[in-house]
Amino acid sequence: MYPSAVNWTAGIFVHEQVRALVRRGHDVRVVSPTGWAPPLLPRWRDFRRVPGVDTFQGVPVLYPRKLTLPGARLGHRNGDAMLWSIAKPLRTIHERWPFDVIHAQMLVPDGWAAARMGASLRVPVVATAHRADVLDVPARGAASRAQVAEAVESIDQVCAVSAAIGRAAEDLATPRRPVQVVPNGADTTVFTPRPMAEARSRLGLPADGPIVTYVGKLVPRKGVDTLIEAMGLLARRDGGAPLLVAGGIGPMREDLERRAAELGVADRVRLVGKIAHDDVGWWMSAGDVFVLPSLSEGLPTVVCEAMNCGRAVVATAVDGTPEIVRDGETGLLVPPRDAGALADALGRVLGEPGLAERMGEEALRIGRELYTWDANAQRMTALYEEVTS
Repeated sequence: MYPSAVNWTAGIFVHEQVRALVRRGHDVRVVSPTGWAPPLLPRWRDFRRVPGVDTFQGVPVLYPRKLTLPGARLGHRNGDAMLWSIAKPLRTIHERWPFDVIHAQMLVPDGWAAARMGASLRVPVVATAHRADVLDVPARGAASRAQVAEAVESIDQVCAVSAAIGRAAEDLATPRRPVQVVPNGADTTVFTPRPMAEARSRLGLPADGPIVTYVGKLVPRKGVDTLIEAMGLLARRDGGAPLLVAGGIGPMREDLERRAAELGVADRVRLVGKIAHDDVGWWMSAGDVFVLPSLSEGLPTVVCEAMNCGRAVVATAVDGTPEIVRDGETGLLVPPRDAGALADALGRVLGEPGLAERMGEEALRIGRELYTWDANAQRMTALYEEVTS
């Protein structure tokens, strides 16, 4: 949940929030427990190369080791491991630098462990619920659900990235204070409107014709398989449009490429792989419309980013996404797993004269007002002041 010298994009959205808080005058230290596991797989061996102490883009970071078992990162058994890994660093920091607030990302295991440390140090704890911690983890069983409920009850202030996620948290237990919604944002130095022609020239893309863009992992929850089916339908109707899949890493890549070939759109689906964070805005600016066909989302940061690039968004109406994509104003919403509806929405945005531009302008206006990291930091500051008063 935080970048490191080994993985510069892991939890980049948390780092962007920290940088925005620093710009507002807060002094921030980050404790980011790093998994330790037997070095059986390359991904596990990479953890060993993360330094114990570092400074990431000006932010002091501790990376204490934490025993991590495969598939247990958010499970209830990971709570004690998280508590064990953060206890000594937090006590040491607090002795030398008496901080005012602990802010944990995810209610479990981070928030659950942070609540115990906060009680021990007599420091209030704020924790952000993102999605999996209140939707996926409780469904794993009674023990996992109980730990999330315990976290909701013991954290001084629970905040959520969307109202939908906030309601899910409150359905699990009664929080000490009402859950506050603090949406994610975008880094407006990276995600900003750029001329489409310039973006396409920079990326070596065709200067003419519509382009659809998707940024995200190739995992089942993101619904990219439905997107490939929709691109096939578009191609049969009117020739379709190219699809750029940026940042596309994940276990589904080969299956998606095979299905695109079966549908006859392999030449129109370009999987560009993982790209640098600072380049994502250019890929978004190269497209006419951004698409997010997810099956579940807390509040998709990637949509905040697309809006701040001035792009219309076609997305599925799941969880917190309808709170940010205003149907008919900044984009179009469709049901999940519905390739026909997704193809219809994309066809409408691309085919109706001026619609993509109008939606993109409204998306930019709302994105700049509500969905930036500076706006997020302003809301967080008010919560910090409240819990410390």
